[in-house]
Amino acid sequence: MPVWQQRYEELKERGVEVLSVALDAQGPDKARPYTEKAGARFTTVVDEENLLGQLYGFNAVPNGFLIDEGGTVRYARRGGFDIRRDESADVLERWIDGPSLDESLESAQAELGTEHSEAIDLFRKGLALYRQGDVTKAVAKWRSAIEMEPGNYIIRKQIWAVQNPDRFYSGDVDYTWQKEQMEQGL
Repeated sequence: MPVWQQRYEELKERGVEVLSVALDAQGPDKARPYTEKAGARFTTVVDEENLLGQLYGFNAVPNGFLIDEGGTVRYARRGGFDIRRDESADVLERWIDGPSLDESLESAQAELGTEHSEAIDLFRKGLALYRQGDVTKAVAKWRSAIEMEPGNYIIRKQIWAVQNPDRFYSGDVDYTWQKEQMEQGL
């Protein structure tokens, strides 16, 4: 997020707005410290239900969507959109110079298959249980979703964050620990 804040100052002068979306079932109070620490002056919203993952066919972050003034998505990169990488920065620059980077959204949705929609449905059922205070049953639903779609990092992260908040919400996010969890299949 700090990198985007640095770029935002330049982008805003060029007429570009930035909207960041945190995917966190635990709500805005968990995302807020990160936006505050980064000094983010752009808007950040929280997608607690992973609606965007279902709508745009992704199961991991970071993603990049470039949307024109009319609301048309002109470019979509699911996974790996990192403004620090030359490839992502170049795409952004080309889009600003002439926003005509149309890329098919349907192909990415089709690649994920029906397991993705079914996993998101289980995630939402778990979210309802979580909101009712039944964390054990919520995590069980989320684990069922992961069994259905093992590559869904977003749902996996929700389990980790609920069960290991110290790895996410006590200072810096522990990416090394997350990598270890992935290697162990957890």
